[in-house]
Amino acid sequence: MGLEFFDGREISTIKFMESMTGHGRGSALADGWRISVECSSVNRKGIEIAISIPKPLSMLEPKLREIIQKRISRGRINITVSLENATSAEASPSVIDKQAARRVLNELQALQAELALPGEISLELLLRSPGVVRNVGEETPDAEKLWPVVQQSLGEALDRMITMRKKEGAHLVTDMLKRIKLLESAAKAIRTRVPGVLRTRRDHLKTRLEELGLPLPVNDPALARELAFMAERSDITEELTRLESHFTQCRESLNGREPAGRTLDYLAQEMFREFNTLGNKAGDASISQRVVQSKAELDRIREQVANLE
Repeated sequence: MGLEFFDGREISTIKFMESMTGHGRGSALADGWRISVECSSVNRKGIEIAISIPKPLSMLEPKLREIIQKRISRGRINITVSLENATSAEASPSVIDKQAARRVLNELQALQAELALPGEISLELLLRSPGVVRNVGEETPDAEKLWPVVQQSLGEALDRMITMRKKEGAHLVTDMLKRIKLLESAAKAIRTRVPGVLRTRRDHLKTRLEELGLPLPVNDPALARELAFMAERSDITEELTRLESHFTQCRESLNGREPAGRTLDYLAQEMFREFNTLGNKAGDASISQRVVQSKAELDRIREQVANLE
């Protein structure tokens, strides 16, 4: 996948972030057997692997799990392995094992000579002997011999599924980066609004005192102490600073090479908490409106994060 760009900056590592949703299929043919493997994945907090495999190949399941766990770190992975005899039943419904026929004939001739039995050994008798005529459709495959073909089919299916997961992951990352930019804009607007909130509160306090018949000069110490207390109680600088740190960590995680779904989910929870706290402390209608909008964006981000590896 090519380089992605966002807000004028190159984001070359988007291609490493994967969605947990994808599908892929692979197949291969060997020794008259066709092996098909189908992979699909959906989101999960951890890694879950469910494998459906024909009984003759069941001994290969641990090997399949090992390969999948090396390539996938998160999500529920459903694997279906199909086994099909590629030889046409109509063209060759049965096969005569000449080596087995010769062995049976030799044994019958030896027994006839040993027991001095009369008569002749017919072709019909040979064909009715166990192992001489094999039904193609009833053959049992050798799992170990077919392992390279199963491995090849699984590899193709995983490659295609991971390609789909990366494409969707790139779209999710681009969308989340846009939403983080909106959150950053909201935080900057709130920081700009803080001095105005303090002035409004100071004017409101003076007006209330005058209405109560207790006018105070602007430089009165009691008024200054009350204003300082109000400013301290409604100070949201700490929350805004933590939010800026979380924004930076989100960008780093989204642009990283490692799976970051859990980290991003944690950061989204922390940002939600910081916005909620500053909204309660600020007590300003304009700030509250931006907080509500920001929390809605965080809900959308968490929905997207749930699909990231």
